[in-house]
Amino acid sequence: MRRRLSAIAAAGVAAILALGGGATANATSGSGANPDGGKGGKGLCAPGVPVGPEGEKFYDPPSPLPEGEHGDLIWARRVDAPDGARACRILYLSTLQTGTRVAVSGIVAWPDAPAPRSGRNVVAWAHGTVGGPRQCAPSAVPNPATDLVGYYTYDSPWGIDVGVPALTQFLDSGDVVVGTDYQGLGTPGVHQYTVAVTETNNVLDSVRAARQITDTHANHKAAVLGWSQGGGAAAFIAQNYKAYTPETNLVGIAALAPAANLGPDFRGLVLPGPTSPTSPSHNAALRVNVYRGFLAAYPELKAEDVLKPAGLEALRGDGVMCIEHLADVIQNNVGNVGQLDTLFQPLTVVPEVWHQRFRENTAGLVTSVAPILVMQGTADTVINPNSTDEYVKRACRFGKPVEYTKYQGATHQTIPNVAEPEYLGWIADRFAGRPAPSNCA
Repeated sequence: MRRRLSAIAAAGVAAILALGGGATANATSGSGANPDGGKGGKGLCAPGVPVGPEGEKFYDPPSPLPEGEHGDLIWARRVDAPDGARACRILYLSTLQTGTRVAVSGIVAWPDAPAPRSGRNVVAWAHGTVGGPRQCAPSAVPNPATDLVGYYTYDSPWGIDVGVPALTQFLDSGDVVVGTDYQGLGTPGVHQYTVAVTETNNVLDSVRAARQITDTHANHKAAVLGWSQGGGAAAFIAQNYKAYTPETNLVGIAALAPAANLGPDFRGLVLPGPTSPTSPSHNAALRVNVYRGFLAAYPELKAEDVLKPAGLEALRGDGVMCIEHLADVIQNNVGNVGQLDTLFQPLTVVPEVWHQRFRENTAGLVTSVAPILVMQGTADTVINPNSTDEYVKRACRFGKPVEYTKYQGATHQTIPNVAEPEYLGWIADRFAGRPAPSNCA
């Protein structure tokens, strides 16, 4: 989940349109057909990998989907990379929480140098909230393989965060880096925002997809770095990856301000955290985004049980606006006049069926099977530090390694930068096989 003060209207749409004219995909189910006619050219990602079409068509998978296992590549297309590296935009098979097969997009980058005999370790990036519509996919900008370009920087022309924190450092260390867009961002379908199994499947399958590009020389060791929405997904991956991708050797999970406490948060049981003049409207946009994701995943849920008529209008907006655009609309329409309560049914009247689903998507209720590093800013107005405290307390009950670091004065936007030395060193230590630290009380 991300907080920003203003949005660039339609920047997400411009991101995909900027990719260029859409070439028509010529792939057919199970045929392995190459949309570039097998010629490859400058779009060739690596030998043996089908080249995806240019532009928006890259994100339109063959219908029906090709046969294959979850994590199999559908196609890929080369994009610009940092010096000394190569990178591709990818489309691969994954699954929803129901087991339904879907196509998911993302990026992969790797060093353009000889690989060690043991292969390269994989760092999987799980990004934070960008919104609900397809056009908000981080991979859809012209050059997505870049160090994190935050929305709140003068360098960013985009209405979302783009790139991967410390990408060049990971590449310099010899790692492969892969980042999913998650289902419904880029590809068709309603994004199942904060639905844990869907998100974790998408992340884990991105690691499999990276291995299928033989030029990456990716081995079976992997670590996950997640931020906010992605931090919550990472926490769940620490719990369940062995059942879904048993071949992956997950050495650790690093979670920045993780959205891991939905159950208590949506019962109103957590002490208030830091706030700002615009954070209530932004958090209202996030709440609408959660409802939309759950409505897509769980057919027994009803929007009218959680949203008033004005909130149902906001729900429709969440289907066409990236998160900061939606937050600005909410601020302008109801936030400025103190009427955010016109959007939502009171938490006290929300039916128990909703709360059951929130609890299912709350991390730390079962033991982790991988070491965890949690990093939280004390001035975060998006992910309540008190919520992160609760998640860590739950995760610590099982006696597994959990390292928790609070960064005084760090915000939701600054935590990826201020915590960078810690997660870089922690992940490197996990790849090296060093014992994981833990500061559980």
